[in-house]
Amino acid sequence: MVDFKNTINLPLKDILISNKVFDEVLPFDDYHLGMAQSDFLLNMYDKKVIKTYFYRQAPFHSSYIINAGLSAFLAKLHNFSYNQLIPYLKYKGYNKDFISYLKHRDKIKVQVYALAENTIAFPNEPIIILETNLLDSRILEGLVLSEMNIASILATKWHRIINSAQGCPVMEFGRRRAQNSLKASLYAYMAGVFATSNCEADYHFGIHTLGTMGHEYIQSFSSEKEAFINWLEINPDRPCLLIDTIDTLQSGILNAASAFKEKEKYLKANNSWHKIGVRVDSGDLAYLAVECYRILSQYLQTQDINIILSNDLDEYSIDAIFAQLYVAKQHRLTKYLSFGVGTKGATAWDYPALGGVCKITELDDDYVIKISNNSEKTTIPGNLRSRLVLDKQGQYITTLLHFNDEQDFTDKFYHINDDTKYILNNNLELGEVRQSLVYSSDGINHYFSDIINTYSLLDIRKELAKSLSVLDWSYTRIIKPHRAKVSLTEKVFHVRKNMMKNKQLYMKKSSI
Repeated sequence: MVDFKNTINLPLKDILISNKVFDEVLPFDDYHLGMAQSDFLLNMYDKKVIKTYFYRQAPFHSSYIINAGLSAFLAKLHNFSYNQLIPYLKYKGYNKDFISYLKHRDKIKVQVYALAENTIAFPNEPIIILETNLLDSRILEGLVLSEMNIASILATKWHRIINSAQGCPVMEFGRRRAQNSLKASLYAYMAGVFATSNCEADYHFGIHTLGTMGHEYIQSFSSEKEAFINWLEINPDRPCLLIDTIDTLQSGILNAASAFKEKEKYLKANNSWHKIGVRVDSGDLAYLAVECYRILSQYLQTQDINIILSNDLDEYSIDAIFAQLYVAKQHRLTKYLSFGVGTKGATAWDYPALGGVCKITELDDDYVIKISNNSEKTTIPGNLRSRLVLDKQGQYITTLLHFNDEQDFTDKFYHINDDTKYILNNNLELGEVRQSLVYSSDGINHYFSDIINTYSLLDIRKELAKSLSVLDWSYTRIIKPHRAKVSLTEKVFHVRKNMMKNKQLYMKKSSI
């Protein structure tokens, strides 16, 4: 267990995710252990393996995901010890020689190549590449999937929500209903939220917390105005009033206006007048935002008023609010809006799981493939890397997958499943290899790359904007975005095609 005693005193720029991970004793499924024991007893355990983590189809009908969870996975890997399994393996009746071997082995041997955390990743693109042995690869799969899938789906959902907010602040209010509230808050912040309501996230990661009041606070007083007056008196640094407990327009906004007026000098003396605002948590949010702003600005003779909207918001409802304000010719109001998003962001409501998988693609330097009647589920063999292909203006054309030792590329970049579809390499620019070595171990010594070992949460958060800069707006829009193309080099395409045609699970590299 990590010691958190001093975390709360650290500035955000100094906080490393890798220092904040709760270790699991058994971070994998039963079949991972079963296969590992079989590898050992069949004397296959030390075969060289390439295993790749990727996903097949982008969630939310989009073109890409925001890959997240790398720092947490590497920390879990670094802290993992086979010795922690011994009592469980004995209890479950595993082979004594297998247990003895793991006890002596203790640490996983692996080199990890990966995309930078909090960057875009496309379907079938290698996000994490594990160069390891067969036995360790079984256990590594559990570690990878337990951290990457939930982190990436959360970061992607929050990215979409923030994108829909068009620059207005978004606050994460999802702790009450999240499957994992700490991860929900962490990856919401990584994706760009302004603040969280989750005190635990502040304690561990230094993420700024905000909150207004609950309806029950108002219910604790004999009148709405009395509740507001007392709140402003006690909390001049939080001058935001929740106004939909009784009736937003007939009661809440009028009592809020009266309370602000009564406490105007007090709030100005405490330098809080410029922060005043109201929160609306139910009803026709676009209409109520317009009316509440109109009433408050007229009554208080100031335009500097914050309107916070909440109530089961997601990217679609926020997008609809902006559309309604535009129709009502009230788009100027957007500069005063902010959004509190809870359940649908923190649970990735409409797509709560990413289909990320970890598959063997090479074994003892031979290509390996998993073949399926569904071509989408047929893997791409080999130790792969990826590069972005850009036009002369630096805009995204496709993602090119190639073998790690390929240097010269042909003039055609092929569609994954159809050799009649390809992109001609005419005056296109190939970016650098996207995967870099982030972790290396020989079972005794361990090495984190400088980036992973020094990148703070704040550094990781900044990666996203840089990564998105190559995408045209048509790829990032919420509704019906353009689908990103992912292509194969001629060599990769024909290796895969021949293995599928011959239903050949293994192919020697020397046969090409």
